Amino acid sequence: MHMQTLCAKEIPPLLKEAVPNLNTLYFVGNKDLLKTVCITFVGTRDITKYGEFVIKELLNKELANCNIAIVSGLARGVDAYVHKTCLEMGIKTIAIVPGSITSAIPKSNREIFQEIKKEGLILAEYPEGTTLRKEMFVLRNRLLAGISPLTIVIQAGEKSGSLITANMAINYNRELCVVPGDINREVSKGCNFLAKQGAGIITSFVDLKNLLGIINDQLTIKCEHLVQGK
Repeated sequence: MHMQTLCAKEIPPLLKEAVPNLNTLYFVGNKDLLKTVCITFVGTRDITKYGEFVIKELLNKELANCNIAIVSGLARGVDAYVHKTCLEMGIKTIAIVPGSITSAIPKSNREIFQEIKKEGLILAEYPEGTTLRKEMFVLRNRLLAGISPLTIVIQAGEKSGSLITANMAINYNRELCVVPGDINREVSKGCNFLAKQGAGIITSFVDLKNLLGIINDQLTIKCEHLVQGK
């Protein structure tokens, strides 16, 4: 499957609203997933068993029947586990990677990358052959936050890059939720801090269903309200 180009009018309106100067994206996979409601999951590279449990709890196979795609960044840790769980559960998934499509895929995630190419969608801001630069990771984070009406932080330390994505989501006037964690764990400090700052708290799949307004496997008007902003 070859890399293709997404023109300005194919970029989802929500993402265009957040990043007005974004006129091109590069992709492999099924671009029709951009017509779904995107929900972004981010978190630490140092995922724990608790983080894995949380992802399994929230990514219930019920989501496979909804017009939802779960978005993450295909990094090690939380991102990889999110994509892997989606693939296992038949839930639509989109990876947004820094640099070009292939410039920042960790070796440990090559297999997941190949599966998402076949089953989901991979997006990048730069054409093939672009040299990866450090700032491209932060630039990618604005796409993760911008494409979704809701960003969920699973586990994050005080200096986690996930907090950059979380703050961008707030700046774009999007919904931000966190999963709280143990107060003595470094990977929980970022989430617990965001909760203190007023982020929504999710502790179960039922919480997520209620937030999205999922009734009988269908998204209700509540989610449309989320998409259109408050």
